[in-house]
Amino acid sequence: MKKTFTLLLILFTLVSTAHAQQEDYGGPSSMQRNHNLFSGAGAHNSGFGIKGGVNFSQLRGSDKDMLGSISGHTSFHAGVFAQFAFSDAFSIQPEVLYSRRGYERNDSTFRFDYLNVPILAVFNVTENISLHAGPQIGILMSGKRGGSEIDLAPYNTFDYGAAAGIEAKISWLRLGARYFLGLTDLRKENALGQKINEDIKNGVFQVYLGIGI
Repeated sequence: MKKTFTLLLILFTLVSTAHAQQEDYGGPSSMQRNHNLFSGAGAHNSGFGIKGGVNFSQLRGSDKDMLGSISGHTSFHAGVFAQFAFSDAFSIQPEVLYSRRGYERNDSTFRFDYLNVPILAVFNVTENISLHAGPQIGILMSGKRGGSEIDLAPYNTFDYGAAAGIEAKISWLRLGARYFLGLTDLRKENALGQKINEDIKNGVFQVYLGIGI
């Protein structure tokens, strides 16, 4: 966990530095660049910041009953984002998120920690409301059953899918909701180490609050 948050801090610093360097080479003068950044076309939907919120995760797929009687799991996500405007109506928003998913089975809780990178197209409906959609990739970093570590060998550690949602922006606050549709099967092997092809995938509904400039 500590290493993950350290990585997020480093990535946030890199995004901030890249954004600053982009402004340094973007125009004829420093004063003009600052004017364009804060009052020019697309300025209101550019920036970077931090975000975090709640995950409501569910397993989906035709084979999920093979895991027994299961239910969803509520957890969290947190990370950084950057938004690059191409016009007043359209921008691209990459993010780096630490995200916990899982499920409940009988008296056990299964938790899986991912490092996710969504790259979203942002379409402004109004100046304060936007729609987000795009691909997301992720790496499974660790797993636990109760308080015990899970061997990740039977699981697909590379994860990909599609995310879509809606966001409201009020000054420097962002409030949003998003759904991630996982397209990677949770497991690739059974308990005996045999290759399997089962349809069990992740689905995660997220509600988040962001702070950005």
